[in-house]
Amino acid sequence: MRQMIQLDVGVFLVVIAYIESVKVLFMPSTLYPMHSYTMKHLADELVHRNHQVTWLEYGPMQTKTSLAKGIRRVYWPVQFDNQIFNDIFVHRNHSTHYQIWNPHFELSNERTTAWLASVKLCDRLLTRSKAKFDDMVKERFDTVVVDDLYNPCGLLMVALKGSVYIYWSMTSLRTESAWANQSPSPPSYLPVHGTKLTEELSFVERIYNLASYLRALYIHQVIILPRIDAVFQKHYPSVAAAFDIERNASINFVNNPPIFDFARPYMPRVNFVVMNRPEKALPVQLQRKTVADDHTGTRSCSALNDFVAMASDDDGFVLITTGFTAQWGKAPRRIKDIYLATFRAYPKVRFIWQYDGTPFNSLPPNVFTQPWLPQQDLLGHPKCRTHISHGGTNSVIESVWHGIPTIGVPLTVAGHDNLLRISARGAGLLIPKTEFSPEKLIWALREIRKNKYKEEMLIFQDMVRDVPYTELTHAAFWVEFIERHQEVPHARSGADKLNFFQYFLVDVILFLISVLLLVFTAFYFIIVTSCRIIKYSVLLVLHRNAINI
Repeated sequence: MRQMIQLDVGVFLVVIAYIESVKVLFMPSTLYPMHSYTMKHLADELVHRNHQVTWLEYGPMQTKTSLAKGIRRVYWPVQFDNQIFNDIFVHRNHSTHYQIWNPHFELSNERTTAWLASVKLCDRLLTRSKAKFDDMVKERFDTVVVDDLYNPCGLLMVALKGSVYIYWSMTSLRTESAWANQSPSPPSYLPVHGTKLTEELSFVERIYNLASYLRALYIHQVIILPRIDAVFQKHYPSVAAAFDIERNASINFVNNPPIFDFARPYMPRVNFVVMNRPEKALPVQLQRKTVADDHTGTRSCSALNDFVAMASDDDGFVLITTGFTAQWGKAPRRIKDIYLATFRAYPKVRFIWQYDGTPFNSLPPNVFTQPWLPQQDLLGHPKCRTHISHGGTNSVIESVWHGIPTIGVPLTVAGHDNLLRISARGAGLLIPKTEFSPEKLIWALREIRKNKYKEEMLIFQDMVRDVPYTELTHAAFWVEFIERHQEVPHARSGADKLNFFQYFLVDVILFLISVLLLVFTAFYFIIVTSCRIIKYSVLLVLHRNAINI
């Protein structure tokens, strides 16, 4: 009897869990692997909460992101019909991958190029696999999570479904994203991404910032969105405009802590989530895992553990990473020599270098190279003293989370902007590409050891960490929240219903100017008429007096 009751209770709990489970569709962009890596943490968490998760990717290559057991993974292969896009995103042998090391090349059009490539991918997907796309549209999902960069077919999916969805920015809150969700972005004090400016703007910088603000909106509204709309109308003539779909996101996620960026206003539906930070303290001993080494085969972390263990408590080690952005095999010898000269200048300091280029014939004994590194583990290690970073969003935020002062060596303008958020707060140093030299890097490593940088970084770290929740549980809450409440009208502003002229009060300003002109005109005519009357009266009196005399 007791066993029957236990069985009934078990079945009841399973049924309740199934009823309360949410069906969530994730659609990351595949052009940059870090996007799927960032989103996977939330997908894994939702599965652990007994929700049903489908992970949909389309593109020339499936990402290698590992997902939790229980996630349904769908991949639709789609190839570029453009060799340039193939060279940039698939083979990664385009000239830009070489030019990225050039001091005067900043890859300022990276996002525009990626958007144009994603539009091509979406068009080819709908042309070749429209039936599969339609089947996915018909499948019921409670919530859809869409990457807000380079994923036009994700926008189309939520529009055709008419479902609530989360639009997830893999960067900080960009100008065009803020415009879509109606978060004010005043160019008078809020620097536009790509300008390399801080919030302290001079008159000339404000002019440049305003021009950059208008340029960012022009590119997205006039160059990108019309091309997306053309694809949508080609395959689904009755679908809404892409901008209207963007604007109607139920919730917007932003991939950085709210205090990381310069202070700015934002709408209640904008939530700041960081998926790449650890939920608990990392062990002193690096995790034992196997890593692929293109030059020496597969080896375990034991060699790295031994190398770290030999670092002294005083000097520690310096971590050097370039993420997915750079390929050291395409770096000029001059750049490598700068690092090698720096390593030799500090023989007591150990350097751990994420390096995937041609092996060196002679490498200083205080240097460890490997194509892939457990960055979180290393930044969380008590012997880590400095992080030399290229400026990737996740890379910089991880440095802040672990309280490690950063020396920024940006390769792109986006990386420069990210690192500026560190150096402007006195928590690190930034070496512009045009000033990168052995002398500058040697000086930076000596300067960064001063206590003031560590102290500022620890203050920054404390403010970022001091929240009553983890970002992962926070993000999962909002997924469940919009499933329960569907739309969140209280988190939207009346600006959604305003056009450009109404939003910037152009109509009101013109009306007030018209009223003022009318008042001044009326006042002018009253004065002129009064003067004429007075003048006529005076002349009349003088004339009468003259007659009487």
